[in-house]
Amino acid sequence: MSLPEYEADFYATVETVDGVILKTERAQTFREPGSPSWEAFAAGRWDEALRIAAQPNPDLAQFFARLGGQGSGLHRLRIVELPLTPYLIWELNFLRFRAEAGEQIRVLDADAVTESEQEHGRVPELMVAGSRAVYDVRYDETGLPVGAAKVVEPRVVEGCKSQILAMLDQAEPFESFFRREVDGRKPSTAHL
Repeated sequence: MSLPEYEADFYATVETVDGVILKTERAQTFREPGSPSWEAFAAGRWDEALRIAAQPNPDLAQFFARLGGQGSGLHRLRIVELPLTPYLIWELNFLRFRAEAGEQIRVLDADAVTESEQEHGRVPELMVAGSRAVYDVRYDETGLPVGAAKVVEPRVVEGCKSQILAMLDQAEPFESFFRREVDGRKPSTAHL
């Protein structure tokens, strides 16, 4: 699916989701054109990027509240490598505001998946919508999202779900990781 097709399909699936929504993020750098906060970060305007990210987002809070009312919720597993890339310093600051709005986020050190990745390959960028579908989100070589492949085979969906839940169990709560590794840090603009 193209990016617009994936986004439309995913949000339609979420309307009738029958369980938690799980998201994995493994890449250490993405590009997010269209996000004003990311664009300010990419242009080296750190204070502006943080100010934009901190702006209240009633639509996002309403989305998370609606998911909670459905007995669902969005649970993000952010796999990180240390030292943090400039992108990750920005993203983790951005995610802090998403966590405050209701997203459930946990952070896992990449060392915890090294053995599994050596055997099975890199943890993919996935969105799992309850037991309905898994979306394998695709990116180009620069980290720009380009679309997704959708799988609805119950065995595959359940397998992905159980693997992500197992990693989430090993992961650290977002806030403690943020306070220890991110709070107060500014990304180097030399690597943007």
